[in-house]
Amino acid sequence: MKTALFSLAAVAMATLVSPAAADVAGDWHVAGKVGTFAFTLTCSFKPEGARLGGVCVDGSTNNPKIASGRRHPITAGSVDGNTVNWTYQSNFLLTKFDVTYRGVQAGDRMSGAFRVQGHDGAFTATRR
Repeated sequence: MKTALFSLAAVAMATLVSPAAADVAGDWHVAGKVGTFAFTLTCSFKPEGARLGGVCVDGSTNNPKIASGRRHPITAGSVDGNTVNWTYQSNFLLTKFDVTYRGVQAGDRMSGAFRVQGHDGAFTATRR
């Protein structure tokens, strides 16, 4: 009986959404730059228990070889206070790589840094 109650409590706790994660939920317009490569994305954040899920969709870039509209499911994400982290996988030509973001949210704005293939860049985001 105790095991069943413990299991039920664990499931209930796992499905709770933290207030910070709930505050990040929704669509965000992200603009970033690494070196001379500039891009935009729309990231739709969805709290999933203690983690942050969702999808980011490519917008425009200054590289004609990268099409807009590509979808990138978030593979890892979290919210700790006003710090938001998320990662998705992308590719260019035949190379797959992770893109990892770390930002600070202040209301309907966010800014921070990201890392891709050993390169660091900066981004800003605005809630849509």
